[in-house]
Amino acid sequence: MSDRKIRAWQAAGLIDAETAGRIRIWEAAHSRPIGIWAVIGVGALTIGLGLVSLIAANWDAIPGTIRLAIHMILIAALAGAIWWRVPKGGLHDQVSDAMLFLLATLGLTFFGHLGQVYQTSSPLWQPLATWMLLFSPLLLLYGRGWPVAGLWMAGLLGTTWSHIDEYGHAWRLFGRTTLPHPSLYWGLIACPPILVGGLAAWMRGISDRPAFWRLLEQMSVTIIMMAVSLFILIHGWDGDPDALPGSLAIHAAAMLLSAAMIVHARRTPSGRATAALIAIAAALHLGQAFLPAMHGAARAWTGSLLFCLLWAAAAAAAIHASWRRIFQCAVALVALRIVILSFELNDDLLGSGVGLILSGLFALAVAWGTIRLSRHYAPPREDAA
Repeated sequence: MSDRKIRAWQAAGLIDAETAGRIRIWEAAHSRPIGIWAVIGVGALTIGLGLVSLIAANWDAIPGTIRLAIHMILIAALAGAIWWRVPKGGLHDQVSDAMLFLLATLGLTFFGHLGQVYQTSSPLWQPLATWMLLFSPLLLLYGRGWPVAGLWMAGLLGTTWSHIDEYGHAWRLFGRTTLPHPSLYWGLIACPPILVGGLAAWMRGISDRPAFWRLLEQMSVTIIMMAVSLFILIHGWDGDPDALPGSLAIHAAAMLLSAAMIVHARRTPSGRATAALIAIAAALHLGQAFLPAMHGAARAWTGSLLFCLLWAAAAAAAIHASWRRIFQCAVALVALRIVILSFELNDDLLGSGVGLILSGLFALAVAWGTIRLSRHYAPPREDAA
């Protein structure tokens, strides 16, 4: 913290001279030599790049079995260090997560290295699923921050998506395929990321690493909101995404189960808001299965209404749980969708310019209303609450 800001706070009467002195003493005792750490980081990065360049230049000259042996030795050495130090504690959370991240990355690249040496090939989901089975216990037992949580969630999504791409053709987005039971397949394949939220909320109450499980819960809820929003947009633009009602029913059931687990595990405003938001997303997602094929203005209005209802629910949940940034994001998305709707409805007037003028004026009005709404109803900042 700069001394200028401390003087400004003191001049504004927010703190007195004694408090300002204590802040300066604390900051001096806990200051970090950023310059020295930057030099150390640059030096370590230079050494690492040098080693990578040296290995890359002589890659073909090194026998494959030797490369695999070195790879395995690195994995075993790092796994031994983690087994020796991480469970005992004493390491900084960032150091612990860095070791776990590096070990998991080495394990993931080992499968590609193995295929390169022995010239083997297999569907991408198979090595990813094997990696998830081998490394999930380690990552979930000792992970603490977003690098490990993000890597594990990315592995789960990658395994799911690669399986869809192999057997269900991902570009069809939950449409009909030649699979024997398409409704069951498309319904169950999307459930793991959905159920992670409920399981993570339950683990938050019994684990000594609640921050880690909080990250996984937030990632799961984010994935649910993004997936439902994307499906609504596709339905609004295409009119008939060829969705299977059975698969949407399975998705909705998984969302409701996750919501029930969250509200049972976290009896707080945040937990209730999160569970209610997921339940509303489930209802809107399932409701699309019963909508008839529409065209023109009816299709645009219906898709926009569902999208705005979803993110209006997110804004209401944010007010209840005091999520300022989520409220602002939800209001902005609703406003943006309304503006896009105005252009969709005025496309027949764009040639004369009248539609552009009307849409521009409407966009300005929506922006003004969004600012006013945010100022009056946005939850206070965390430092001001």
